[in-house]
Amino acid sequence: MSEQRFPYFKSTMVSFGYFTNNLTWSAFNIFVPLILSDNLKALLGDVPYINTLIGLIMILDNIASIIIQPYIGALSDRIWIAKLGRRMPFVIIGIPLAAFFFGLIGTFQSTMFVVLIGICGFNISMAFYKSPVMSLVPDLLPREYRSQGAGVLNVVGGVASISGLLIVSSLIVNHSKFAFWALSIIMIICLGILLLTVREKKDIEIEKREKKIGLFSSIKRIVKDRNLPLIFMLCSVFFHTAGYSVVETFISRYSTELLGFHPSTAGKILAAFIGFTVIAALPAGLVGKRIGALNAVVIGIVGFTVSLIPLTIFSLLPDLTIMKDVLTLNTLQSPIFTLQFLLYFLIIFIMGFSYLLLSINSIVVIWNFAPDKETATYTSFFYVALHLAAILSPFIAGSIFDLYAFNLFKNGDDTSGLRIMFVYAIVCFMLTIIFISLVKVFRNKQLREIGDKETYIRHRLEQKEYPLEYIPMLLFGIGTRRRNAILVLRKEHQEEQKDIDEKIRKLRKKQMYVVENLSDDTRNIEELQKKTIIEHKQMKKEMTKEQKEKIRELRQDIIEKKIKKKLEEEYD
Repeated sequence: MSEQRFPYFKSTMVSFGYFTNNLTWSAFNIFVPLILSDNLKALLGDVPYINTLIGLIMILDNIASIIIQPYIGALSDRIWIAKLGRRMPFVIIGIPLAAFFFGLIGTFQSTMFVVLIGICGFNISMAFYKSPVMSLVPDLLPREYRSQGAGVLNVVGGVASISGLLIVSSLIVNHSKFAFWALSIIMIICLGILLLTVREKKDIEIEKREKKIGLFSSIKRIVKDRNLPLIFMLCSVFFHTAGYSVVETFISRYSTELLGFHPSTAGKILAAFIGFTVIAALPAGLVGKRIGALNAVVIGIVGFTVSLIPLTIFSLLPDLTIMKDVLTLNTLQSPIFTLQFLLYFLIIFIMGFSYLLLSINSIVVIWNFAPDKETATYTSFFYVALHLAAILSPFIAGSIFDLYAFNLFKNGDDTSGLRIMFVYAIVCFMLTIIFISLVKVFRNKQLREIGDKETYIRHRLEQKEYPLEYIPMLLFGIGTRRRNAILVLRKEHQEEQKDIDEKIRKLRKKQMYVVENLSDDTRNIEELQKKTIIEHKQMKKEMTKEQKEKIRELRQDIIEKKIKKKLEEEYD
């Protein structure tokens, strides 16, 4: 049976909820610190702790997410409102409130008290609907399409981030008070799209039992149940986010202070990365679908860490020229297209694509671990780990950088602590590799405990938790191309194609004869022959498509049998 086509339209429509998230956060993270800086300087003067105050205010969103999302996620799993569903009620409340508070920040940006109200209201409103709106993806898409669905989310999210920055940047110069409201209006439009296109189905029984819900009770339940695969997966999310968030936080200062770039160059580096995520997100999601989300995360973290090694080495060299060339792909020097350019491009490409494999498929693994009744609860666990890392890691890293610089300064060396930024990042990603390995080990053990051999194999196949050694075969068909059954299919196809080609050749020969002896009586014959040729060409095209589908299904069957045999050996 041929596989159902991936529902791109439905995935895109569902992703408009995520669009509202990235649309506003991109502008919030760039422009709100500037608004806070102006207000604090007006109130306190140019005191040395303004950056600390701004930093504390800017992490309120992560604190709100940690406190609110587990409760809302669990609540969303346990309610059903007629004609709205279990997720949309939170979205309907959250998006308008977030849009209002976001516009409030821009309107009263010179009044510190109102700005703080706007920031707090915006943070709470965004945390209120994020887990439910993200849970629409696993709710509405079949399990096998979750990685591709997450890829669509990242494409839509990348477009939203770029759009938010461009819209506010272009309006804030002459219409600063309307700039934020412009994004608020777009948020309401996105809500309208969700209401018109998303129809939730009550195909999962609502949990009737009364359970305590909230951050600490949820964590307590995970620990009590000894759900080690989930615990280790959340640890991996924490550490890969910790490594990435530090680079994201300090890359602009690293680029300007150590590499001597203009601030606009640092911005272009970040913009180029966002652009890459838009282009490569769908392929990364497709890879996750082929090899399984957990395997995609393993490949992603290993690939990212390996590609980060040369950058870490370059960052520790006395001369940072190579580091400059790598981050700009050697485009600031002439000639551009050299062997170095290709080498640097390969490093950055592997790094970017590997991180997409990791980030896109991490939440899919969490979704796959979740029982059907607790998708939003598990989604909130993911975001708790992510936001906790975003709060703690920059402060921990900043302290390490300062301590490193202070020790050097005592010895007469004024080297910046940012020198070890990539060392900190690679340590975080190495810890992620350890935890992902533990996820693989304990997940297999967990599945063995839930039933007999057939149940174990069925779960592994359904959730595409394949052995790593079969990844080349899953991606490229290696080991299946020369199978006799496939060769016979191809031979039959070639013979059928040759037969059609011969019929078309004969028809064209007759057509040429008719044209040379054209008369009113033969015009109908010529038209009939033209029509027949078109029909034969269409038949050839359909046969080719059918043949490819047969070979794909046969190859998948061969792969599945080989994996099933391997899983039987593992179980025994």
